[in-house]
Amino acid sequence: MKRSTRGRALKRHLIAGLIVIAPLTATAWVLVWIFQLLDGLVGRFLYPGLGAVLGRERFVIPGLGLLALFFLLVGAGWVAERAIGSRIIGWWNDLLESLPVVRRIYGASNRIVRTVFGNDSKPFGQVVLVEYPAPGRWSVGFLAGLAPAEVRDHEGDLVTVFIPTTPNPTTGYLVMVAHSHVIELAMTVDEAFTFILSAGAARPDAAAGPQPVPVQDPDPGPGAA
Repeated sequence: MKRSTRGRALKRHLIAGLIVIAPLTATAWVLVWIFQLLDGLVGRFLYPGLGAVLGRERFVIPGLGLLALFFLLVGAGWVAERAIGSRIIGWWNDLLESLPVVRRIYGASNRIVRTVFGNDSKPFGQVVLVEYPAPGRWSVGFLAGLAPAEVRDHEGDLVTVFIPTTPNPTTGYLVMVAHSHVIELAMTVDEAFTFILSAGAARPDAAAGPQPVPVQDPDPGPGAA
């Protein structure tokens, strides 16, 4: 009996420790990965140069590459906001957009970055429920806006929804569904990502049930009322 009690207690302690340690470990791992990634963007060029100046093969100061990247981005932004700098940036954009192969990659990357990091844009600001991938099967997604005009000319009033995959929400499916078939949820984007990342185990406590309310275009055109 004592062995059984001790075994259950040990199991409880193990699970409690896992609940405490696992999120901290995952958070630390992600932060370290991001730090190393950003530090290496400039560090791969900076550290060998420092080593050559100091007479070493490679001289590494953790975080120096990240600091250099920060000042590089701030400096590029400052130059871009100046009159001469804006003309140079415009000339550079025109040059890249004119190259046959480069323009496809650069143009797509430029539009994505401006959409995600633009001051006025709010991508994926609304969590929605859509009937996907088959009737009677529902998926949580993020409303991205109206479908392209050419698509709406053929199929009517459609909206674009991004449906992340589990447990990796950075990948997913882009679907276009009828305006009337989208159900807005009272979930925040963070709650939805947590729900998807945990494969449904972590449910938002305060999320209200879905209500079929009209979907508003998150980025109305200049002619909208």
